Amino acid sequence: MLRALCLFAIPLLFACNSGDDDGTDDNTATCQNLPSRIDASGLMLNVPDREVKGCRYQTVDAETARCMEIAPDLSCVGRAEPFGSPLQVTFVGCVNSFGLEAQSNDLTVTLLREELNDSPVDPGYDVAGTPGSQAEKTPAAVLGRAISTTVPNTRCVDLGYFSIDGVPTETPMIVRVTDQQFPNEDRSYIDTYQYNVVLRNSLIRMGPEPDAPLVADPATYCPGNPCYVVDDVNTVVEQTFTTVALTAGVSQIEGDDDLYDGVGQGHIAGEVQDCTSDDTVQNAVVGVSAMVRKLAYFNVGFPPSLGNLEDPKVDQTRSLTNADGIYAAIAVDTQDGGQPVDIAATITRSICGTDGVCMCTDGQPNAMWTAADADGSEADTIVLGKTTIYVYPDSISIFTFDRLLYTR
Repeated sequence: MLRALCLFAIPLLFACNSGDDDGTDDNTATCQNLPSRIDASGLMLNVPDREVKGCRYQTVDAETARCMEIAPDLSCVGRAEPFGSPLQVTFVGCVNSFGLEAQSNDLTVTLLREELNDSPVDPGYDVAGTPGSQAEKTPAAVLGRAISTTVPNTRCVDLGYFSIDGVPTETPMIVRVTDQQFPNEDRSYIDTYQYNVVLRNSLIRMGPEPDAPLVADPATYCPGNPCYVVDDVNTVVEQTFTTVALTAGVSQIEGDDDLYDGVGQGHIAGEVQDCTSDDTVQNAVVGVSAMVRKLAYFNVGFPPSLGNLEDPKVDQTRSLTNADGIYAAIAVDTQDGGQPVDIAATITRSICGTDGVCMCTDGQPNAMWTAADADGSEADTIVLGKTTIYVYPDSISIFTFDRLLYTR
């Protein structure tokens, strides 16, 4: 999925602590090239103490993929790229079960606008309502809905397939996947909210097949002909919701005795990508405005650390993204009925600034350092895409940092 919001850079000034301000003597003073925290418009974020690296997906064999280290593409940072003119298309694709595989037919796929009147949309629904007819929190934001059908696994691995007509392209959307049409006792999927979904005009095809010809001139062709965008959406079976938490060291999630009553804690998960919206980023730090039991990162690094990209697992020792770029905020506090939560990420492009000369070495002033860089900063640290999403009890909100986010 392509996703979008905004990125902004924050200039930083650094100094060697003298120790005079905190009552310690100069013998215990520590010189630091980086601050420990950065203020992203009210959201305090940890600053990565390692420089950012990029990972490109590399297939090893039918079951294994690894990260090939590359320089991350950050060329879109700070550049505005406006959306194109919206066109009406049919949105089709597979419903993929993230984590533990499970059959994904007979699920409700709902599309909603991400914003109305420049304000974040509440994409939830009345969980206490009649199954299949629950009231929407923001009915004006709904763009379409369908129940996933069953197709051969040669088309969709988890068998679930959806098709929704009249969907606007070039429009940020939220995809909600649930089995809300069933009574609670018959449900087995966690409500999943996928943010930053944008169907680009450049991806419009003449047919619903993934290899159908692309439309050369959508603005002329689509008003008089069927047009399609093919992409997949995600869902999470309830065993994955609890298993990921246990793997991350969180033994209990509030409200996990009933995952369909709208009471308890939720998760946030996603990737940090570079400007390709494909290659992932190592050494990013993610932060959210709500209390979180565990901010978890995963185990796929660069050789000789050979975690499998096809099967990443939580690494309880990490405090930054690994080469896989995956993060998970486990057991996020949220009120009954859900609430908005701010989220952002930070990366450090160069600890020693553009001239490569650090202010400090081993905690002491570096004699080779004479002045801050020309732009007045020392380290090159930036904040990626602070925005607001909704988090609900007993649910997962999927939020990925990518080019559309950075250039929106």
